[in-house]
Amino acid sequence: MYKDLSCLYFAIYWVFACYTPFLLLYLQDRQLSYVQIGSIFALNSLVNVMFQPVWGYLTDKYIDIKKALYIAVIASSIAIVLLVQSYRYQFIILSTIVFIAFQSSILSLTDSLCYKIINRYNNIKYGRVRLMGSAGYAISSFVLGLVIARTSINIAFYLYPFFSLFAVLFLYRLNFKDEAPREEKSKVDPLQVLRNMTLLVFLLSVTIASISYGANMSYVGVLLQETGGNIQNLGLLWFVVAMSEIPVFFISSKIINRIGSINTYLLSLLVFSLRFFLCTLWNNTSFIITIQFLQGFTFPLFMAGGLDYMSGIIPAEARSFSISLMSALIFGAGALIGNMGGGIIIENFGIFTLYRIMSVISFTALLIAMTLKKIRGSKAPSL
Repeated sequence: MYKDLSCLYFAIYWVFACYTPFLLLYLQDRQLSYVQIGSIFALNSLVNVMFQPVWGYLTDKYIDIKKALYIAVIASSIAIVLLVQSYRYQFIILSTIVFIAFQSSILSLTDSLCYKIINRYNNIKYGRVRLMGSAGYAISSFVLGLVIARTSINIAFYLYPFFSLFAVLFLYRLNFKDEAPREEKSKVDPLQVLRNMTLLVFLLSVTIASISYGANMSYVGVLLQETGGNIQNLGLLWFVVAMSEIPVFFISSKIINRIGSINTYLLSLLVFSLRFFLCTLWNNTSFIITIQFLQGFTFPLFMAGGLDYMSGIIPAEARSFSISLMSALIFGAGALIGNMGGGIIIENFGIFTLYRIMSVISFTALLIAMTLKKIRGSKAPSL
């Protein structure tokens, strides 16, 4: 089970590296302005917000989670072909909506499936499985950076459906079936978790932190270009980002056991703030790439600590919905503000001003999350 689940994560994140790291280059290749680029990034986030909780709700109540993953992976593979053939701004918007409607759910559904398996097999740890996703993302983004430099940006998007076949294969090999029958699922109302005040404060912190995280994911390529970087440097940057996550994901369960899930989450926000501020100090490509090693102490701790904390304050019956909601806030609501606002700030004030603002925003999320240490939030009752 551990091997098949690890291979699934590796394949899915390999597929995602065909899109996310190079979306900026695709939009620049279509000669869009930074305001238009920001609107496309914001649209990505908006569709995330709209569809991820829906997918999570459906899998908690009606649909088997593996079937939902099959649908999302296959449909997004078809939709990205429409996207790569779009050149006009209006067509890019339409094809993006169709693509993200399916693609946005894949990671949260995979995490939900992982936690269902963890509940049944105590020897499987989230961090040690998730690190395979970082490995897949790292290798894929680095190789694609070299390939794109010698061909065109379109090749990465065309490889998305090809590599999706491997994700479908490993999903098929995963011998796991949700034990809850459909009749039992239909009695569950995952929306009840929204009455949990502790969860709402936590999700507010997640949303604010994601403003900076989303802006960085979208515009770190601009930061690299402003410091003299090229396409190959961009592939190397994303390689460093993903590879730095692997050792921290590997020991994340030990860190959580040592300092607690909420402290792990708080530490990630502190390092996020420091990382974004350091990006504004030197106008040097090598320094910017080196700073990305701090990714290992930000996103892995952010996700592992956050998911572990949240799983302790919600019932198992609403886990898919809650994880999808958290993912929608990370890659949706917060990123929506960061993407749209980031494009405007870059257009008017420059990339370094944006990163200074991102540092302050991350610190604000830290201050909000610190109140959780004073709130006696108990696990919500069974739904």
